[in-house]
Formats: sequence, structure tokens, C-alpha cells
Amino acid sequence: MPVESLSKPTVRSLFFNLVCFVISSWGLRWATTITLPPSLRQAGHKQFLTNISVIVTLFSNITNIADFFIQRYAKCPTLRNRSHRISKHTILPVALVMESIVPAVYWPLRLFAMKLIMQGIPENNSPSPIPLSVDCAIHLVPFVFLFADHYLSGSGEKFVISNKKAWVIVTLLGLSYYRFLGLLINTERGQSYPYPFLDVDEPYKSIIFVAVTSITWLFYVLYQKFPPYVSLKKRSAKKQF
Repeated sequence: MPVESLSKPTVRSLFFNLVCFVISSWGLRWATTITLPPSLRQAGHKQFLTNISVIVTLFSNITNIADFFIQRYAKCPTLRNRSHRISKHTILPVALVMESIVPAVYWPLRLFAMKLIMQGIPENNSPSPIPLSVDCAIHLVPFVFLFADHYLSGSGEKFVISNKKAWVIVTLLGLSYYRFLGLLINTERGQSYPYPFLDVDEPYKSIIFVAVTSITWLFYVLYQKFPPYVSLKKRSAKKQF
């Protein structure tokens, strides 16, 4: 089903995505050079939800940067419509909710219970193995700039994915990550889950996944409940004609 764009991507949107791409890619590159504890080494850096989320964010940045130019220079209406739907209504909402749950879980634990978020940390007040600049680049910057692109760029729109479909998508993503970790990690061989709060027996592990997945979906519901002001204003003006 075609999605009618209310406006072309703004220069602010291009700026937000360019800056986000540069900082996030730098942070991801730096983070993947950190030496992991022995219990995490075999599964590698690909096991971390943070890294997966940053990759999705970078993909969102690329599609939105491309859409900025496609909407201005492409002659084909079908291409413009498809680019708009993929960038603003498919990749951006997925990246935004993923990058919403990451800082929501990470920073409270990082500040007050580091032993629950990082393996190999003897005490909660131990120094983090991740420099603060890198920490912010992968655990905060992606959310800030995706949020800004949606709400402050002047081209944000209410997402077309319904709350029910979003629930299905988020649930599938949560289940996929659960199964992905199950394939990577064998605790009988001395491996640990990437986050200590997941090193619990069933059914507690599944309960944690359900809780985190549900909160992720609630972020989407919240964003839909309060869409960008520009989107509301333009839709209201359009109805008057």
C-alpha cells in the first residue's frame, strides 16, 4: 500500500542522520576492539544487543540519507514512494524502538548496578572497560539522533505500522535474539550470556526477555500516541482543503 509523504526530508534530517552515522560507526568500531572476558570471547561482539542495535541504526541512517536525495532528484514516483516507506516507516521505527530500550536498560544498571550489565566486573564501583566517549557513542547517541530525526527534523510522520503489527514485529525480534543467543552460547562449556542479568535459570530468563520485549513495544505505542507535531499540523491543514 502506497504511503503518501507529507513533506520531503529536510536538511535537518540529513544532518541528524549524517552525524549519527559518523559517531555511531566510530563507537561501534572502537567497541568491537575491546578484549572480552574469557566467558564471552567465543561468541564474540556479535552477541551484544547494543552492537546489533547500532548496526540497525546505521542502516536507518543510510536509507534516510539516500531518501533525502531520492525525494529531490528521482523522477520515478514508485521509487520515491518505496524509498520513503522503507526509510521513514520501516527501518526508522525498528531502529528507534531498539535504541530506546538499549539506554533505558543500560544506563540505570551502568550507573547503579554495573555487575548486572557487564561481565568480569568485580564490584559495582569498578571502572568501566569502555571509555565514556565510546559508551555514549553506542549507548546514547543513536537514540538521541533517531529521536531527533523523528520529532525535531521537520519531516517526521506518524508511523504507518499499526500497534498490533508492531507487537508482532517486536515479539519476533525478541524471540530471534533469544534463539540467536541460544545458538551462540553453551553455559556447560563455561560461556556466559553477554549481560549478567541474563545468567539465570528458566523460566526467569524467558520472563526477562518477555518484559524487555514488552517495554520495547510500549515505546512504539508511546511514539504513536504522541506523533511529531509537524505531522499533526500538516495532516490537519490537509484536511481543510
